[in-house]
Amino acid sequence: MSIAQDAPASVDRGSPGSSMRAYVAHTLPDCSPIVVCNRAPREPKPEGGFKRGAGGVITALLTEAEAMEADWVAVARNDDERQLATSHGAMVTVPLLNSTGRLHYAMPTKEQYDMYYGVFANPVLWFIQHYLWDLGNEPVIDDRIHQAWAEGYVEVNRQVAAKVVEVARNAPRRPLVLVHDYQLYLVPQLVRKALPGAMLQHFVHVPWPTPQYWKVLPKPMRDAILEGLLGCDIVGFQSSLDVRNFLLTCEENAGLQVDERERAVFYGGRVVYARHYPISIDVATTSRLAASRGVKRQERDLASWRPPRLICRIDRTDPSKNIVRGFIAYDKLLRYHPELRGEVQFWAFLQPSRQDVAVYSRYLRQIRQTVGRINSEFGTETWLPVRL
Repeated sequence: MSIAQDAPASVDRGSPGSSMRAYVAHTLPDCSPIVVCNRAPREPKPEGGFKRGAGGVITALLTEAEAMEADWVAVARNDDERQLATSHGAMVTVPLLNSTGRLHYAMPTKEQYDMYYGVFANPVLWFIQHYLWDLGNEPVIDDRIHQAWAEGYVEVNRQVAAKVVEVARNAPRRPLVLVHDYQLYLVPQLVRKALPGAMLQHFVHVPWPTPQYWKVLPKPMRDAILEGLLGCDIVGFQSSLDVRNFLLTCEENAGLQVDERERAVFYGGRVVYARHYPISIDVATTSRLAASRGVKRQERDLASWRPPRLICRIDRTDPSKNIVRGFIAYDKLLRYHPELRGEVQFWAFLQPSRQDVAVYSRYLRQIRQTVGRINSEFGTETWLPVRL
């Protein structure tokens, strides 16, 4: 089903926002959408006002949330957000893209949030879902991890679900609850128990690994994660491989009946569908930006002084991004092809990520050390191999 085929004839297809709003009105006229995400769409600035929430998930969801006129439930992650939530009460009005939205915060303590996010979700779940653990040595699921699970991950998911239920019960129509990503796996089942008639979908923005890899987690934890997701009507993924791995995980790790042809799991007397919905960039907005005078001016400026060949990457400093090995490959290029020295330069625009998590801070140091070695060995007075 596509917007072009199913939207009303009056839809302005030149504007993604208006096109999506018309599509939503056409297909979901009797729903009250609620977007549920760890981060808020906008974050308070210390000097006042708001800035755009960080991360690719927020970028992907802003147009959707605005078009649906959805309520947004997020976790208050720091003192600024906790203060904002406390001062504004049950709901905060925040700017989106071209209008405003209704933001509702779950309010864990700092200690609860740190256990939920900084100990369990990252790195335990993130590393499982990106195959990053050195399984001969880690992870060690010790008392600290068990505490972070019970008092952090489970508790914050419970608080988020309670906030969703509160918002849904005040909604004018049947709630459509759209939960996002690995931080909130337990939310759908908790909402389902409180609101059996709600429509629930969870979209997993990260890879879903094989059932064997999930077994690094104790059985009660991985069973609770699956049970949480199976509170949904639909579980969405980025790729068909993720869908297959999810179905296999339900079948092999939980002993559930699976229909591979229909991509469905039978659980608790219900049918839960698994589907893949790869997220695109906003093509229209990107095209307009690329054609703008400001970008054309920058393009001409770069062309006047950039090296003949240019390698460019933009990433968060996350071990899953394969940044260090990318620099090592560039090192080999310069080593085996000396004729390219001075001809090809590597520009790396890197955003420090999760520096309160030890493995991430170590990875950033490793990146800087690798770049320093390459620049020291191959750089000249007039040419720096890597611009970091």
